[in-house]
Amino acid sequence: MTYSSYLRIPELLALQQEPRAHDELLFVVLHQSHELWFKLALHELDEATRLIDVDRFPEAETRLRRIVTIMRQLVAQWDVLGTMTPAGYLEFRHVLEGGSGFQSAQFRELEFASGLKDPTYLSSPWLSERERGRLQTRLDAPTLADAYAGALERAGVTDVVDVLRAGPSLLTMLSETLLDYDEAVGHWRHRHVLAVERQIGLKPGTGGSSGAAYLRSTLTRRFFPTLWEARTRL
Repeated sequence: MTYSSYLRIPELLALQQEPRAHDELLFVVLHQSHELWFKLALHELDEATRLIDVDRFPEAETRLRRIVTIMRQLVAQWDVLGTMTPAGYLEFRHVLEGGSGFQSAQFRELEFASGLKDPTYLSSPWLSERERGRLQTRLDAPTLADAYAGALERAGVTDVVDVLRAGPSLLTMLSETLLDYDEAVGHWRHRHVLAVERQIGLKPGTGGSSGAAYLRSTLTRRFFPTLWEARTRL
């Protein structure tokens, strides 16, 4: 066993085709690395959900903090994309044809698994049967938000405001960590919008999307709206 064979480096590096323009390799590597981080985030999210279901809150927080750190890493990756000029992107943008980042099945899995489910997405024509099957499984399964609601119910909490008023406890700490996660995804969404506007302005995106206009419409999405709304009533 070697470093290269354990990590399957030759196979990994073979996934990037010879670039047709200088900046295409940057674009491909950034988006492929996003998908790898999404895979890890889903792995940690499933474990956090399981741990909350059995009231192992500190261990669940460890998993959630890792996901928060992953999302912050992904936010920083938009800075790398920012080193590509709009002219550099236009040299290969036509190659994308019907492909677009908003078609990422793993990011939709992350949304579904966190508590933001959209059944209509399963009819999207770009999904493979395997991707559609994974999303259907996520659609049918309990979410991180469901696990949190169950934890509140087991603790006899009928209003999350009471948790925030109660002062430090395992449940209040978990609540704040869940909000950290929600906020981190929100930062990623916002930086995604800026990255797109920096490259193509307000032009339509690839894959039939409206580009930055569509991405801006997602900025108010929340996994834990009750935790945000509770701030108003506190």
